[in-house]
Amino acid sequence: MKFRNYIWLVLVLGFAGIPAVAQRVTSRPTQGLTAAERRAALDTRLLTTCREKPPGLARVRAHNPRVFSTDRIERTLTGIWRGRVRGNYDKRLVARDGFVNVDYYLIVDAKRGEALVFEQFGSKRSAPQPKTNTPKWSYVFCGKENYRPRHPAQVHEFQKVSDNLEDARAILKASTGLAFEDKGELVLSDVWKRLVEAKYFDDPERSLAYAGGLFKPFKITDVPTGERGSLLEMDMQAEYRGSGQTAARFQRGEPVRGFERGKFLGVSTSSGDFLVASFALGLEVTVAKESTEGLFSLVYNKIVIGPLAPSGSASLRNRSRK
Repeated sequence: MKFRNYIWLVLVLGFAGIPAVAQRVTSRPTQGLTAAERRAALDTRLLTTCREKPPGLARVRAHNPRVFSTDRIERTLTGIWRGRVRGNYDKRLVARDGFVNVDYYLIVDAKRGEALVFEQFGSKRSAPQPKTNTPKWSYVFCGKENYRPRHPAQVHEFQKVSDNLEDARAILKASTGLAFEDKGELVLSDVWKRLVEAKYFDDPERSLAYAGGLFKPFKITDVPTGERGSLLEMDMQAEYRGSGQTAARFQRGEPVRGFERGKFLGVSTSSGDFLVASFALGLEVTVAKESTEGLFSLVYNKIVIGPLAPSGSASLRNRSRK
């Protein structure tokens, strides 16, 4: 595979601190999983995840909606996440720490239904280092032959670095060089509009490769299963832009539109509560990513989010401003 095609494997396909004390639930979920299956569900290692297969028989998948409430999920997701990528990459793309050499972060405002992701090849790291034991949001895909475009097995892992969206101003300035002044609350769709109007993504000389995406609407919905339980559905409508040596075939000044959507099962362990979408749990709890232009198409092998924010706590966004 040519070197320039490797860049695409980092960019676009991956689009992707809550209290550290694990939350033990008091209400028994109706997951229908053994202890071993729950441990396996949270395992995001490539070696083990890429060996997993869908269950041979259909099984009821559901969790307790009082434990895995949409409000709790929104509080967990809202904030700033620093990303990194590991996988079977050419050594020329890997930094000294063993991860792909990219500036990568995700900003989520679940209450407004918006999220913004940015990734740029190079040595800059705009988001701060995460503290230990912060929540993670991991995407695993194993490079199956029928995925478009082909790509190596890889994990995109985000770690939460802030609950306060206002902290994104400094990160965005460090990353893009553009200042987003404090004139009311930060609105991610306004940030994206300014980047587009400034033609930020239209310069192929800015970096070897870079891309960004706005997810709007970004929706999380409780879906009853009819078995005294629920699943959580996530639906993200996307606009992607980028430039440089990518295989995304970006046209200067033109967006690529698509979506990422699927269902998650709430999984409780001694380490806390997590959301999981995985082939190994059955096709009813997987997440697909598609381009409306047909440029890419895949189903993630596994996505794991957690541990989740404690149940019933005050809004993390509001608490961070006090």
